[in-house]
Amino acid sequence: MQSFSLELYPSRQIHITLYINVKNSAELKKRLLSHDQELKYAFIDAKIVLDKFQLLVAVNNAVHYEKYSILKTHNVHSEIVYNLSPTTNISESLRRFGISDSTNEIVIVKVGGNSDEVKSHLNTLIDGEESSLDELSRFTDLNSIRKYYKIGANVKDHEEILNMIVGSIAIKNVN
Repeated sequence: MQSFSLELYPSRQIHITLYINVKNSAELKKRLLSHDQELKYAFIDAKIVLDKFQLLVAVNNAVHYEKYSILKTHNVHSEIVYNLSPTTNISESLRRFGISDSTNEIVIVKVGGNSDEVKSHLNTLIDGEESSLDELSRFTDLNSIRKYYKIGANVKDHEEILNMIVGSIAIKNVN
């Protein structure tokens, strides 16, 4: 698990971790859909994450919208998943970027809390193995990323793809 402070919101600790070989994603999804209050986390399909910077941009937006009470979703954690998507369709965003019944690798983001407590709680919730975020690229599905962010096959450079993703996230809510 890695913890971060956001520059504009230094009092809000952000915790991000990767779980692999997850066997209970169907149960987690069902609990999320029933608004289980124990699951105050963003559960993200790891195949759609190119880089942790992509996550931090979505988190920063979600924390900002929460501070100003302009969330488009129910809470800051679902807002993170929503913000990863370039579209404004909430259900499509949650379906594409959130977990499915068959998701095996999950990136989990928690806004707030103590990292040891978060880690301990996740170990009771997730039937899988915690892994280093440095392993994230092993699970990235570049074809899905290209499809969802409408990035052509001619764009090959990792940094250029990341810049296009971050740009899509950043301008999503500009009116």
